Amino acid sequence: MKLTVEQIDKIDVVLDKLGLDFLDFKLEIKDHIACEVEEEIEMNQSDFNSAFILVLERWESKLVLTESLLISNKRSFPKIVIDQLFKRFLIYNITLAVSILFGVLIYINFLKDFVNDSLYVNFFNWIFISCFLIFSAFKLIIYFKKIKTSYSYMFNQNFWLFTLYFVFVFLWDTSFMSVLTFLVLIAISPFLMYSFYKHQHFVKKYQLL
Repeated sequence: MKLTVEQIDKIDVVLDKLGLDFLDFKLEIKDHIACEVEEEIEMNQSDFNSAFILVLERWESKLVLTESLLISNKRSFPKIVIDQLFKRFLIYNITLAVSILFGVLIYINFLKDFVNDSLYVNFFNWIFISCFLIFSAFKLIIYFKKIKTSYSYMFNQNFWLFTLYFVFVFLWDTSFMSVLTFLVLIAISPFLMYSFYKHQHFVKKYQLL
């Protein structure tokens, strides 16, 4: 038995109330739940409401709101979202930490005297400014699309960290900071570009539905 549009909308509303507001996750989970509800109705000849409640009970452990300081200290997410985002943020944070440590070691051991020239400092700073302007444009594109995905959330989290670092760079304008900035830029840029690309790809696909 195929569910009606009204029944699928009801699943959508319930998932919204459970805090599943990332559209990429919600569409995937909604599809799984709808299929399970259809199977339950056919197998046990039950009505939609009874089948939906039963399926939600099966999903309860995955949809329970959970907190993670690695992902956010401001809100909770369904556990299934936390599990998916945790892997991405763990890779990102490890990469960033290793890059900073690598930058410090490289500067102390090899570049301390080499990059004291203001020419190198200005070169690194202009690269950083150019990337900041590009990522700011990406941020505006995501904002005006008004579609929230797990990838837009990742982009925004990384972008604000990038922005704070951007301010810090110009408060502490030294050769050491310039080298560190360049290496952090190399580490964080792929995550920002990947998140933006995946978000845009999903938006285009969603708009064709």
